[in-house]
Amino acid sequence: MTTSEEMASLIKQIRAFGTCEIADALIKLKVSSGGYLAGIESHSPKSPVDICGPAFTVEMVSQQDTSAPKPEKHFVDATEGHSGSIMVISAPHDSRSAVWGGLMTNRAQFNGIQGAIISGRCRDLQEQWDAGFAIYSRGHSILGQSPFTRPSRLQVPLEINDPTSSTFPSTKVSPGDIVRADVDGVVVCPAGLAEKVIELATKGREVDENCKQDLLKGHAVKETFAKWRGK
Repeated sequence: MTTSEEMASLIKQIRAFGTCEIADALIKLKVSSGGYLAGIESHSPKSPVDICGPAFTVEMVSQQDTSAPKPEKHFVDATEGHSGSIMVISAPHDSRSAVWGGLMTNRAQFNGIQGAIISGRCRDLQEQWDAGFAIYSRGHSILGQSPFTRPSRLQVPLEINDPTSSTFPSTKVSPGDIVRADVDGVVVCPAGLAEKVIELATKGREVDENCKQDLLKGHAVKETFAKWRGK
């Protein structure tokens, strides 16, 4: 089992790479989606968007779903003791209300949460920007969570897929997986693959730098890729 110190080291190393580099490494490791949370984009143009940390997962369901369990605590209160984590929230695809707003950010920041990754919608954008909180979502809304959705299970694996595509593979997000988000988007690295991702991303960066230098010297793309990438 990975210790907290080892995990902190892995997160620090993963953070040195951009989302594109991490996704390339995950593709090489046969993760079909490359860990990419497709369609989830930054809504923090005035806030830091460069974050990396372990996932704290939240499953939202329709307010009409009376069979799904209810958490004992408010889902943001439940992040106490998880400083440095990143909220990953899955909401019903057909919901048009937000599942995250300004007051949630206030409490999350007190608990040391870095940002929120939402397969759904957020609101109170100006408040998010003023707070300097990183928000990634599929869109935004003026409607609050109630009476449309509610939190159900916390710290459970989520299967996140892009509702606009019937062919792109879903990405599984488990509690403690390493979430990396930057200006290009969001990628999730399974905790068990972190060391291999770091190794492959390091090699990939070296190859890309060699390609860059040759391209800047006027070499053709085809010959450059054949030389350094073997294709």
